[in-house]
Amino acid sequence: MKMFSPCTAFRVTATALVASLALVSASGCSRDPNKQKQKYLESGKRYVAEDKLKEAAIQFSNALKVDRNFADAHYELAKVYLKQGSAMPGYAELMRTVDLAPNNVKARLDLGNLLLAGNALDRATAQANAILALNNNDADAYALLSAIAARKGDRAEALTQIQKALSIDPNRSNFHTSLAVLQAGDPATAPQAEGEVQKAIALDGKNVNSRIVMASILQSKGDVNGALEQMQAAVAADPKNLLARSGLADLYLRQNNAAKAEETLRKTADDMPDDIAGAEMLSAYYLRTNQLDHGASVYAELASAHPKSTPIKVGYTRLLLAKKDLPKAREIVKQLVDADAMQPDVAVLNGSLMMNDGKTNDAFEMFQKAAKATPDNAQLKIWLGRAARAKGDIPAAQQAFRDATRLNPRSPEAQEGLAQISIDRRDSTTLAQVGEATIAADPKSANGYIWRGMAEASQKSYDKAEADFKQAIKVAPQNPNSYLELAQIRLIQRNNTEARSLLEQSLTLNPNSAAALRLLASTYLADKQPAKAIARIQEQLTKSPQNADMYTLLSDVQSSTGDNAGSMASAEKAMQINPGNFAAVISYTHALVASGDTSKAMAKWQQWTGSHPNDSGAFTILGSLQEAQGDQSAAMASYKKALQIQPEQAVAANNLAYLMIETGQNMDVALSLAQTARRNLPNSSSTADTLAWAYYHKGNYSSARDLLEDALKAEPNNASIHYHLGLTYSKLSNNSDAALHLKKAAALAPNTQTAKDAEKALGQLG
Repeated sequence: MKMFSPCTAFRVTATALVASLALVSASGCSRDPNKQKQKYLESGKRYVAEDKLKEAAIQFSNALKVDRNFADAHYELAKVYLKQGSAMPGYAELMRTVDLAPNNVKARLDLGNLLLAGNALDRATAQANAILALNNNDADAYALLSAIAARKGDRAEALTQIQKALSIDPNRSNFHTSLAVLQAGDPATAPQAEGEVQKAIALDGKNVNSRIVMASILQSKGDVNGALEQMQAAVAADPKNLLARSGLADLYLRQNNAAKAEETLRKTADDMPDDIAGAEMLSAYYLRTNQLDHGASVYAELASAHPKSTPIKVGYTRLLLAKKDLPKAREIVKQLVDADAMQPDVAVLNGSLMMNDGKTNDAFEMFQKAAKATPDNAQLKIWLGRAARAKGDIPAAQQAFRDATRLNPRSPEAQEGLAQISIDRRDSTTLAQVGEATIAADPKSANGYIWRGMAEASQKSYDKAEADFKQAIKVAPQNPNSYLELAQIRLIQRNNTEARSLLEQSLTLNPNSAAALRLLASTYLADKQPAKAIARIQEQLTKSPQNADMYTLLSDVQSSTGDNAGSMASAEKAMQINPGNFAAVISYTHALVASGDTSKAMAKWQQWTGSHPNDSGAFTILGSLQEAQGDQSAAMASYKKALQIQPEQAVAANNLAYLMIETGQNMDVALSLAQTARRNLPNSSSTADTLAWAYYHKGNYSSARDLLEDALKAEPNNASIHYHLGLTYSKLSNNSDAALHLKKAAALAPNTQTAKDAEKALGQLG
């Protein structure tokens, strides 16, 4: 029986057979995998040469689909990832390369430098030693060992190793630069450093690092013009080098030439519109110098010139958010989301707007997806932590912030997240630890001193706290939070005059700080000067006219003076600026209830819950309003909905437990809810009262008494607590104390159901 090729299931003539064999060879019925993977590899390299990194990554990945053990493809893919700023995937590919090709010295060197950057010094040393085991005259390995020793603070060893590298290859510009940096760190050898850098520049005039180091040396000698020349030469040598560009801008600023600094940064963004770091440098400058309106105008022009640039739009949006121009920010973010919703910077902006609009659960889910798509992005982890914290999922928030810290141990935002959770939990011990760790990592950062000071203040160690806040001001006088925290110490000390001065300094540095303005207003209210508080808020609103939080504050102060109409108008303005401002809706509700329009307030929250179906706090407020209207059934349904969304919602659990007790429902469920409320609000007299009332109905009178006695210390004029305590004493056969508290309940709440119940209980005592 004749056998047929699997590609040819029919009879063919000799001529046709030749043609079909040619076709098979070309089309791949029996394609050579070695040739195919090599083809993908070479294609990827061509894309790299054209700076098309996404396309290159696809081709290298295709090569690995053909042969997953293709070491060259792993290495090339690693280099692409690192160029894209994706350190974790780059690290994984380098590790795979070294496993498959242990003699690949370049891969080992790249891996060693990456480990050095991540502060994994012992593992970086292992890579350098592995290279030297293959070739004990490898100059790059000695240079790596020198950098590792320098990171460890062993300057003598660092000098020894770099000199070994130079003895092997005396014409390497970078080696001379590294030696110069080491020499510059010691006054005894500092004069030699300039000569070494001059050698480096002579060997390679386009060596950007050498120019930057020379600029630094000249600047330290007071030769700012010489430093400028070197930094300009660095930019000319490598126009895409952001370190050179930012260094040049910094030198202009040191000369008080803000115009040239801005011009340099603007040209960077204009020249590199697709580089997120380049665009961020300019937006960071405008944010730092508080030029929000001017910065937004510049970015509008850049966005017009580069309509397809995501980095430019990202920088533009950040400025719009800072100046509270939410409508325009939403417009730009929509364009970004339509183009690529999972791009990390786009996801961050989109999620932050969702959170601002009260769509916390949606933001959390979106951040989860984005973090899964880009697991090595610390910023996404930070925002995931913020969203988790906002929705009350503290374990998830902690994990996200810890992941961010692992990815970037020096991230102030990740540390801030961990600190904020400690503040929320009133965990002064952990807060102090975060502060200490931050100080150790960056002694020139104000945050570490601020957090440690806050921990000390919470423990009433005010002298220590004050010293830390003053140190924060010393190391970073432009940080507004240091003045804010020190002001709170002054308020505790009843020194309103100095507190106001500090708060004014905080507001000068951050005109958008509603927290500082709120405290400032409180000093006037404490002095019974509400008119001054209102005037000061209105004055600040002229500087920050799009600040919804400040209008909310104005509404609250107006409400405290009985100006319900003014309070309502201010709250409406806040909601107009930011329809998703939860606090503004609460202030609006207060004004409505104070003016007797509870139905309209309830309608507002029904509307809110319709557009924010995952907002447990909103359902809790709606339930409170329904309860106030006497609709217990609707109130309980709202509280249950809140607890479905967030099982630990303390206020909903407390209120639902109380209603269940009052309406004679399942007492075990009511007790469990009351315990949940008390666990989450351990210092609340209301949760103490509810849990005690549950204990009373379960026959646990001693526990009920203990809770109520403690609650009464916090609220000595609470009729409900007196009534419940009176009944409890009665069950414990303490009729004299029972009568005392029942009479007090009736006196505190005349003409109420509580008074009637107390009087009835008094009659039964006799």
